[in-house]
Amino acid sequence: MVPFLDDARSLRGELKLIGGGGEAVVFGRDSDQQAVKLSLTESRAGFGWVLDHTGDGGWFLRPGGLAEALVRFARFRKLFGSGLEIEMVGAESDFLLMRQPFLVGEHPTEAGLADWMRGQGWERWQPEANLRALRELSWRKDSVVATDVRPENAILAEADGTIYPIDFIVGESSV
Repeated sequence: MVPFLDDARSLRGELKLIGGGGEAVVFGRDSDQQAVKLSLTESRAGFGWVLDHTGDGGWFLRPGGLAEALVRFARFRKLFGSGLEIEMVGAESDFLLMRQPFLVGEHPTEAGLADWMRGQGWERWQPEANLRALRELSWRKDSVVATDVRPENAILAEADGTIYPIDFIVGESSV
């Protein structure tokens, strides 16, 4: 693990802010054409949203910890092969820096994304949940669940016409 401030000095001026949401702040790094995603313990979602279930069969999202983020990272990478890599973990486990290739393209249409998901062996899944996003944006493949599957969380690459997920929330389901 590398202390962030020591390494950040060498990155000064190289990172450009792209955006951010509840989970992370996203930067672009021109030198190697990477999107760099910084998750902090203080963010609204901790180290990212975790798909969890209630005792009565319902589902919800909650902020996750570092260990859960690393499990989600491994699962996402195995499922989608998007080039997602861990760049750095804070010395005090207070941040996680991940990167993946920066893709030039646009977001797919809802229909295009749904067709792509079905082509990858996923099927729509509507779990019992209070959160509309879980009921309407979830897919299942065997015991794995992907939610927040919407065009804004995927890129249709200009170079090869392939859809690349960039921010789906993945978890396990025994249902």
